[in-house]
Amino acid sequence: MLFHVEAQDVSKMETNLAGVFQEKTLFIQNPYNRNTKEFCVKEVMINGKKLITNYNLSALKVDFEGLDSYTPVKIKIIHKDSLCNPVIINPEAILFHTTFRFNGVSLTDSAFTWYTKGERGVGEFEVEQLYNGRWIDQEAVTASGRYEGQQYVHYPKLEEGSNKYRIRYNFPPGSRIEYLYSQEIEYEFYPGPVEFKPKLANTRLYLSRPSHYEIYDKGETLVLKGQGSEIDLQILKRGKYIIYFDGKDPGVFVKE
Repeated sequence: MLFHVEAQDVSKMETNLAGVFQEKTLFIQNPYNRNTKEFCVKEVMINGKKLITNYNLSALKVDFEGLDSYTPVKIKIIHKDSLCNPVIINPEAILFHTTFRFNGVSLTDSAFTWYTKGERGVGEFEVEQLYNGRWIDQEAVTASGRYEGQQYVHYPKLEEGSNKYRIRYNFPPGSRIEYLYSQEIEYEFYPGPVEFKPKLANTRLYLSRPSHYEIYDKGETLVLKGQGSEIDLQILKRGKYIIYFDGKDPGVFVKE
């Protein structure tokens, strides 16, 4: 668990801590200054959102309402100057012990990659994308179970504009907890059109960048689809085909 205090300005400071929501309530002692007749804590932020509560109490209760079990939490306590020190009464409520951890995630226009440490047994990863305010499953990936570390990759179908992804790790059956989330990662995607060659092809097409593609014959029947920067055409018959990249940018080629 991360726990530290930062100075913001002469009148305000921050206390920060991080952990995992384990279906337990966190309590914060909120000192009262009899001289100024003010309570210490001015604001509590949970994962960037202000906690709605009565701050004129000697003990503040954080219930993590709306969070799924074992969701990572970052708590920022904004309080008066250094003479005022709020106390986390039960930090063990979010202190989480496990050998498993996400060791980093990255997202580009062609790949969503994540790295892990401390896997035990064989669990499963769910790739989730935020769509219209809801997290939607995109792909299930079986974990390798390698304690020393492992890299995984998912090839996303990005929408133009902002894209947000995360990973949910489902622990193996019988584990003390069920799942744990990675950090959320966002990527702004404004692609140029995909180019390909040759237009008269025999065995392969080569794309200017990795992309999701769909190939239709002249009868407008889907005959081939996939993801990548090269396309094996050997299963196609001779003739003219239309190819779409990410559902747009159609092009025409001839299989010789």
